[in-house]
Amino acid sequence: MQSGAAASLVEARGLKKAFGLSMVLRDVHVDVFPGEVVAVLGPNGAGKSTLLRILGCIARASAGTLALFGTDCHPGRPEAAVLGRIGFLGHEAMLYQDLTPRQNLELFARLYRGVRAGDATPEDLARASLERVGLAHAQERATRALSRGMLQRLAIARATQHEPALLLLDEPFTALDESGVDLLSEIIRRRAASGAGVVLITHDLARVSGLATRVVVLVGGRVAYDASPVPPAGDLARDYRRLTGLAV
Repeated sequence: MQSGAAASLVEARGLKKAFGLSMVLRDVHVDVFPGEVVAVLGPNGAGKSTLLRILGCIARASAGTLALFGTDCHPGRPEAAVLGRIGFLGHEAMLYQDLTPRQNLELFARLYRGVRAGDATPEDLARASLERVGLAHAQERATRALSRGMLQRLAIARATQHEPALLLLDEPFTALDESGVDLLSEIIRRRAASGAGVVLITHDLARVSGLATRVVVLVGGRVAYDASPVPPAGDLARDYRRLTGLAV
């Protein structure tokens, strides 16, 4: 956790999540501050994706409290203004398959109208976003006809074009080629440099060491490790093996 005068973007306390009799998260405390890139690591089933969905207000915790941007979101309900400041990229692209990439991004730009500052039209935002992720040449294709890598680039554009103050990414490098990985890494750095907070789930420890400012390891639904600055990849791998018994 970070000390100092900066107000946290995320303040989660005592988060628990159960699915039936299965407890997935157990008393999780997490803070995310402006400019942080927090990498969340852990073995399969540790609760990483569940935590990210709770932070994005897509799922609700079974117990605990959550405040985003200083506004209580659990056990109460998040306000539309809070939700509009979140960018979420999960395992699903969350795109309309029968629309073109341009139409998808124009639609989401209209949904977020008023959240993003500036006078850009939805058409302008969509065009700029497609160029940023290298899809300008494919803007009129049906989204369902895109390759897996192109679909991931479009999902990145969808999650970031409104310049979210909190960007939540679940294994976002999946299906990306080297240029796509570099592109996303630069987007993450730019968002953090602008004062946004980024929470990133990944298994790539080398990338964590080069991109994240803080690393959290979940084991058995609990925070077992929280370090800033991020150790070098070799040291992090050693700590990860000690905590989980798994090689990476």
